[in-house]
Amino acid sequence: MKLSCLRPLAALLLTLGLAACGGKASYDVSGTITNLNTNGLVLANGGVNLPINAGQTSFTFAKRIDYGTDYNITVQTQPAHMNCTVSGGTGSAGHYLSIQAAVMCTQNTYTVGGTVTGLTADGLILIYGNAQTAVAKDSTTFTMGMRVPDGDTYGISVFTQPTGLKCEVLGDTGVGVMGEANVTTVKIACNPG
Repeated sequence: MKLSCLRPLAALLLTLGLAACGGKASYDVSGTITNLNTNGLVLANGGVNLPINAGQTSFTFAKRIDYGTDYNITVQTQPAHMNCTVSGGTGSAGHYLSIQAAVMCTQNTYTVGGTVTGLTADGLILIYGNAQTAVAKDSTTFTMGMRVPDGDTYGISVFTQPTGLKCEVLGDTGVGVMGEANVTTVKIACNPG
């Protein structure tokens, strides 16, 4: 019974002793990373940069911060072909037992579209994967409704023909590997069927 009363007193004395000596608690600035599959990500906090490798799932800045010090973890440089955001990356050390930010990365995505010639009737439906896009009569351009991740292949084809017309994708303009910009070069030609 006496021992259980002495523990809180000992903890209080230790805390007061550290405060009298100028000792402060210090904290790691760290967190988790999700979906990072390319190199180039650089995080920053208080002027200190931290490069992160592809596949890494956690991070800790080398410099610990003292109790009461503000932290602000930001993305200094985005990784190739991706966009990363930080949540829980700002605050003041000591308000929580540990600083745990979360960095979430997603693959950049772009649209696929192009031009249409000879479309004089309704009913043209294009398809990519399981996403269908209707193209209205007299349209001269189109953009598919589904975005394609950077580095993925795409293939646009005619799913439904318009009334009285036969439309086709010209050459290999409807297939390719998505780069770092929207594709606008798919060519659809419609002729009387």
